Amino acid sequence: MINSRSAAFLAILALVRTSCGSAHAQAIETPPTINHEVLSLNFTNTGQHVAAKVGQQIEITLGTVGPKQYGTPQVSSPAIRLASVALAEPPNPGGPTYVYIFEAAAEGEAKVKIPIVYSDDPDLTQRLTFAVTIQVGSAGKPAALQASRTPDQANTTAWTKAWLNLLSGARQTFTPSLGRLTGVEVEVVVANPGPLDDEVTLMLLNGEGVTLATVSKIVSVADCGHVLFLFPNGGLRVSPGQTYSIGLRGGSLFGWKYVSGGYKKGAAWFNDKPLLPGTGSSFLFRTFGAE
Repeated sequence: MINSRSAAFLAILALVRTSCGSAHAQAIETPPTINHEVLSLNFTNTGQHVAAKVGQQIEITLGTVGPKQYGTPQVSSPAIRLASVALAEPPNPGGPTYVYIFEAAAEGEAKVKIPIVYSDDPDLTQRLTFAVTIQVGSAGKPAALQASRTPDQANTTAWTKAWLNLLSGARQTFTPSLGRLTGVEVEVVVANPGPLDDEVTLMLLNGEGVTLATVSKIVSVADCGHVLFLFPNGGLRVSPGQTYSIGLRGGSLFGWKYVSGGYKKGAAWFNDKPLLPGTGSSFLFRTFGAE
């Protein structure tokens, strides 16, 4: 699990495949890249001013080896908001790489700073801290990325108050009809007394049980009804008609809502067994995608 609380908000992060923060790396003026209308940034973009459009997905990819870690992103305005943090696949044996996924929410300017922590060298800390200024303008028309979030699979059955905790083994199988999976929304409920928020991690697995993506976010008890996880690179390629699984993990604070019966193209599982043997069940979820 990506543990943000023990590692300063899900990040054992820093420079990925660069010379661990050399002065030369910061001097490179690499223009941001766009894939499926995603604004993609990495450490070579630190110190730059970049432009985005309302509704656009913004991704900042960072990674490191050693004890240095990136801390919680600091965002200066509500013009952009942090949506998810994804573990880059395949894993880097030298240290994990993470993708901070933001959404451009409103017109305006936002400064994003992701500081280095656990470094004993103040000069190195200053040089490795990532910072970028993002100017968000009007989309003029619906952003291509937003338009690509077409609802695909969903469990629309009315909830009857049943839920399962997120401590282990909860997953839902589903069968996509679109070739790209851009996001997954799950419905959770406050299950036990506890803090005002908690980290929830969603995994996407193929039919053989291989993890294709791991995405986390901090979920507030005040806004936990429908929790949307976005995938990096504007979405993941999937095979329509094949079976995939959504796995959900977290602490004891939240429970994943489920119903008897419900979704017909998949089922709820717990510890690799049907949640309700004999009768069938399904968790409440929706998927979004594009061709």
